[in-house]
Amino acid sequence: MAGHDSYYIEITTRLRSVRSFCDFLSSGGTVGVAAADGSRYGDVTTDLLARTRKEAEALDRMRRQLFPDRADEEVSPALYTCGLTASRRSCKAGRAQS
Repeated sequence: MAGHDSYYIEITTRLRSVRSFCDFLSSGGTVGVAAADGSRYGDVTTDLLARTRKEAEALDRMRRQLFPDRADEEVSPALYTCGLTASRRSCKAGRAQS
């Protein structure tokens, strides 16, 4: 049973990470890729957001299939909580709930 718990935690942690990245992109984050060194960066945010959302949906489906009794557990809070304090930015890891 411990192996099953580890797999559940792994899937849930990955799902939290993917959803957090989607939230970052949805709230104005951007991703740029250069075709070669010295080239201009092209914005790939829209494509990456679509792929990441599909990944989140697939992870959610997998978790529901493998763990139907725990599939509806919330994957919050966010992995990291960041805030601005004075001129310094502080970030600390959130605690996983399982």
